[in-house]
This record gives sequence, structure tokens and C-alpha cells, in this order.
Amino acid sequence: MKFAGCKNHKESIGLLFWQSSMLWQRKIKQALQPYDLTHTQFVILAVIEELSEQEICITQKKISDFSMIDVMTVSSTVRLLEKKGLIFRTPHKTDTRANSISNTEQGRNYLRKAVIAVESVDKEFFFADVENNAQFRLFLTDLLRKNMEWSGSPNGI
Repeated sequence: MKFAGCKNHKESIGLLFWQSSMLWQRKIKQALQPYDLTHTQFVILAVIEELSEQEICITQKKISDFSMIDVMTVSSTVRLLEKKGLIFRTPHKTDTRANSISNTEQGRNYLRKAVIAVESVDKEFFFADVENNAQFRLFLTDLLRKNMEWSGSPNGI
């Protein structure tokens, strides 16, 4: 593109990041198909499990903040996961407008199996070398921190 700062598409970090992300997401989607879960559903189940292990009262807002999935998507996905019997909601102890969300035993069982499939994709997709993965993780963490500070996003990591 003549009016872009890059000489060609191969120099565009944004495009390379986009392309890599799309390929990774396609592989994750394939890995999750046997569990009848979308990537968003999987992430929400995993976030609920992570937050419950920290003994945090889990609300849709906390799921949204942690995962960086917008609140409306979390809301519709939570309803769907509840219909599937993978999560349940109970009234929040102090906030009458909110519910406390937990995984059901069936949800945990799905998650246990799906995590193995997703971790397998990650292991295959990312670097074989442990040091390269560690360096890549540091770069991604730095990008998140830099851009969360810039955007005013709550720190979900």
C-alpha cells in the first residue's frame, strides 16, 4: 500500500499478528468442536474456574474484566451456558442486581477435557522451544500492560 508506513504487507506487525491470531483461533475452534463449545464459551468456563479457585464471588462483570470479553457477549454466553447445564447462577449476597456464577460439575468435566485439547493446540501452534515461548509470553504480557494502561481497562491478568 503506497500510503502506508510499511514497504509491503510482510512488514506490518498488525497484519502478521492478525493472521497468526486467525490461524490460532481456527485451530482452537476445531479442537473445541467435539465438546460443542465455542472459544468464547470455553474462555468463560475457564475464567469462572480460575476465579472460583481464588475464592472470588464471580459476576458477569468480573468475567468480562478478567477475560476482556465485552459485557453483552458475556451476558448472552452465560445464558447459553446455563441452558446447556454447564454453569448456574445464584443471587449475589450483597448486590441485588448481580448473580454469582459457578460451573456445574458437568461444566467442570467439559472444561477438563477441553483444556487438554486447547493446550494441545497451543503446544503445536506456538514455539517448540521453552525459551521462545517464555519470551513470547513476556512480549504479550508487556503489550497487555501497556495497552490496558493506555485504554484504562481493568487489569484482568
